[in-house]
Amino acid sequence: MHLPEEALDWDERECDLWFYTDGDFHPREPTAGNWQYCRGKESQPGRVSVITVTTGERHRFHELLFWNFQCQVWDDKELIVVETYEDEPSSFLSGKAAWNSNMKVISLQRLPGDDLSIGVKRNIGIHAASGELVAHLDDDDLYAPGYLAFMATRMSHFDGASALKLSSWYVGNAEAGAFGFCDAARLGRKRHMSRKTPAVKMGLYSFGFTLIYNREIALKHPFQDKNLGEDYDWCMELMEQRGTRSIALMPDEFGVCLHVQHGENVSDVDPFVYTDVPLSEIRALRVVDSPGFPSFVKLAELVARVDEARKGGALPPKLAKEARDAGIISDNDDAEGEIM
Repeated sequence: MHLPEEALDWDERECDLWFYTDGDFHPREPTAGNWQYCRGKESQPGRVSVITVTTGERHRFHELLFWNFQCQVWDDKELIVVETYEDEPSSFLSGKAAWNSNMKVISLQRLPGDDLSIGVKRNIGIHAASGELVAHLDDDDLYAPGYLAFMATRMSHFDGASALKLSSWYVGNAEAGAFGFCDAARLGRKRHMSRKTPAVKMGLYSFGFTLIYNREIALKHPFQDKNLGEDYDWCMELMEQRGTRSIALMPDEFGVCLHVQHGENVSDVDPFVYTDVPLSEIRALRVVDSPGFPSFVKLAELVARVDEARKGGALPPKLAKEARDAGIISDNDDAEGEIM
């Protein structure tokens, strides 16, 4: 594939976006016409561009993503969704984008087995963004309404920081109906390991669902073409070139987000869980105001009821039906089947 004539004015990053997408993403001429490229120095001060990467197989999370974004109290914000699909793009996302001027959906069709990496999709989102700051929101996690305001404001408190991420966070396991708290630093100290230990660094700088950073910097330091570890590598490269203070770390003391594990996650947080957390403590966190929190807690409580009922043998028919309807046990399972 050759570059078009107008590529003479492109930089290397823009040429990469063209080649990675087989020419489907034009860095200067949006096919849908719902975004306009602006250079790093032209990014809108005070605006936070929320970037989410997703696929056609994750349509069930898209409503949660939309309401997580809509509930954010930060005034000047935009949502940019980079979606790849094989058959049909998300009708929900395109429908919402048609009625919300601060929402942009970039849908790219790909052949089976030839999807774009998460890193490339992040770079597309950054390119199409217009805000001074870029924040990641994963489509399957829960975020408190004050999440963006909290992260953007706190980032300004760290001199010389180009990025900020949470060094600890709460996690909810939808399959087990349990909650925990991930804290690689405290877990490392418990095991007599410093923050420079590879395993501790991996826990601190991976898991980019809470990353927020300066867009101008991100345009100069694109993410690698990877599906796993792209956030960690980006952080390591940025600190190598701009110093360790370029990325600030902050513990989540208020519970502004809840990372959801559901069996289809790309990364596994289990090695970094510092302690279990009871539901009563989770209910006191700020994330309880997330639009998706009530449904998640209802699912967690149902899993706990199923676990408790199994101790006495077969599930009662009414509970078994409820569990099947929620996808906790399969339609083919009998009342004594294992939880999925």
